[in-house]
Amino acid sequence: MTKKVLSQIQDTIKLLYRFNGDQKYGKLTLGANVAYSLANTDKTLTSAGLYNSGGTGAMTSVYRWSRNDDMRVYLNPDGSKYRMFEGRQALEDDVENPYWIINRNNLNDNTERITGNINASFKITDWWDVVYRVGMDSYLTKNQTIIGAQGAVKKLWQNGMMSESDFKYNYWSSNLMSNFNKRVGDFDLGGLVGYFAEQTKTTNNRRMGYDFVIDNFYSFENIVDANEIFSVNHSTKRLFGLYGELRASYKDMLYLNVTGRNDWSSTLPVENRSYFYPSVGGSFVFSELMKDVSWLSFGKLRASWARVGKDAAPYVTNTYLWAPGEMLGGFIGSGNSWTRGNPYLKQETTSSFEVGAELRFLGGRLNLDYAYYTNNSYDQILSPRLGQSTGYIFVSVNGGDIYNKGMELSISGKPVVNKNFTWESTINMSRNKGTVDNLLPGVEILYVTDVQVGNAKAASFNGGSFMGISGSKWSRTADGRVILDANTGMPTSDNLTTYNIGNREPKLTGGFNNSFTYKNLNLSFLLDFRIGGDIYNGTDYFMTINGMSKRTENRESLTVSGAVRTGGTNAEPIYEDRTYTFEADQFYNINGVQTSGRKIIQDYWSDYFARESANFMVNTNWLRLRAISLSYDLSGQWFKSAGLSKIIKGATATLTGSNLFLLTNYKGMDPETSAAGSGVVGSSSVGIDYNGVPSTAGVAFGINLKF
Repeated sequence: MTKKVLSQIQDTIKLLYRFNGDQKYGKLTLGANVAYSLANTDKTLTSAGLYNSGGTGAMTSVYRWSRNDDMRVYLNPDGSKYRMFEGRQALEDDVENPYWIINRNNLNDNTERITGNINASFKITDWWDVVYRVGMDSYLTKNQTIIGAQGAVKKLWQNGMMSESDFKYNYWSSNLMSNFNKRVGDFDLGGLVGYFAEQTKTTNNRRMGYDFVIDNFYSFENIVDANEIFSVNHSTKRLFGLYGELRASYKDMLYLNVTGRNDWSSTLPVENRSYFYPSVGGSFVFSELMKDVSWLSFGKLRASWARVGKDAAPYVTNTYLWAPGEMLGGFIGSGNSWTRGNPYLKQETTSSFEVGAELRFLGGRLNLDYAYYTNNSYDQILSPRLGQSTGYIFVSVNGGDIYNKGMELSISGKPVVNKNFTWESTINMSRNKGTVDNLLPGVEILYVTDVQVGNAKAASFNGGSFMGISGSKWSRTADGRVILDANTGMPTSDNLTTYNIGNREPKLTGGFNNSFTYKNLNLSFLLDFRIGGDIYNGTDYFMTINGMSKRTENRESLTVSGAVRTGGTNAEPIYEDRTYTFEADQFYNINGVQTSGRKIIQDYWSDYFARESANFMVNTNWLRLRAISLSYDLSGQWFKSAGLSKIIKGATATLTGSNLFLLTNYKGMDPETSAAGSGVVGSSSVGIDYNGVPSTAGVAFGINLKF
């Protein structure tokens, strides 16, 4: 049997490498590559810190820290923790010292990763070849968080807490593709057909424990079993499909490309797991007909249309139970997860259309590239909140269409070119407008992220902006005057938090890149800019409600002006303009209760002012020096005369700076920072700044050698 198999293999090889006279038709090429990396990161808690904890992150603590206290002093002389209000409040109510967070709360992760692929191609004829690739990507990330004892966290963790997770990711892909290319007269014809398969597996092991028995010994062996929690999650996803492409061109002037692909996904119900999506594109190089026009070097018109399908996350079609645990009353049991499965789910579909032109003038001294596009997504897979009367909080459903349209323009050229000096410049500009429609019945707002600061949330409004912000408002008269409560003198509100108060999408973004070369010296820099688009300054909100904002500096007096209703009907009310002034050392009769002016002033800034979410909105512009680089080519005449060119083929020294300059009307730390959290449909929390860490400015120097 073995001899028969070997004989068949030999016959196959002979067929693949058959000869027609002296012409060899078969050629087999093999290749492989592998890469290994190891990354370790030490970090600290920033922003809002830990969930379900009284302790805060480093930046949140900095913003709230008392101005007359030195935050660098976080230890007493005997080594114990220094507390500003020792004995006056519970530890969990403290504002955590930022230096304590950095030195006693440790966060680290390390990732070990290996990627690689093996490929083989076989040249059957001069116009037909077959390629096969198999690839893998595997990594293991280990995360560890240690909260030191005596931290301003919930009581269970005040003797220390430790959590670890091991996230293992394995991805395998297989791709078999047959390519065809043939020239027939003035036509270039091509095509391909292929099959692909991929599998993604993840495993996440989590361990958490608290209340260390021996101080400063961070190990799960130092925690009693009752204070340890372990969990493991497995996930597997498979996707495979067939695809094909047809290509044709005529005289290097007319081009046509048509593709089709069908996927089968394991994450969708059986009846919906197959979905097909095509594309078609073409271009016309009209400069081929204008070769006698000297000032036009190249001109092309292009157009394309495509439809793309997208499957769901694993396991969202089924409803699962929570792991067994202790319920109310001390009973051990299980129950439904708060996420309901949807066995009728189908794929998302995105259709895109683009037309554009590419022009080059004067031998490339001036270039222009313009594109207009639409990108519309239908049957988005969303997870809106349900009424809890259904027994669930979330469910994955198909609902909501997202429409994007915009333009992109790039102008580049070489304004100056001579023997020793060259100036190259490029400016890019883009504008996008995104809207949402056809949300589920009864769902007028889609909250695209879990991030909320005050009453402000990233939100998409049915029939309105995709990257909106919802929030609350003061009540106002028809002519815009703030309505005050006649008894308290404070602004009134209907307490709704669903008003559209802004749009996070910029009106225009772009970059301006320049490169100046003089002999062996090169200076290049990139400026990027943004015009318009709202940012919610959550840092300003946070500091205002805590009395740390500049606007709250006056604690002795407060004046509030607005309109008070004095009569009329509900349809036509009558208002009278009034002004209320409150002094800190005075008492006022508020609804029959004598209230100090100091408390009224504090309540205004910590509560009433924040009910007008627009108080913290900024329509933002910026100009940022994204990068600047100065380099010098060392391989000049002295380099050669020193004999170094025999060993080193080239050498360049480079000094680079990043994020060195920012000009903006935004008063927060950095308009580019955003609160953490990814959105279910991709807009995340961009445009909501909450005690963030600004982009890091950096300077680097390096020497590049070529041997």
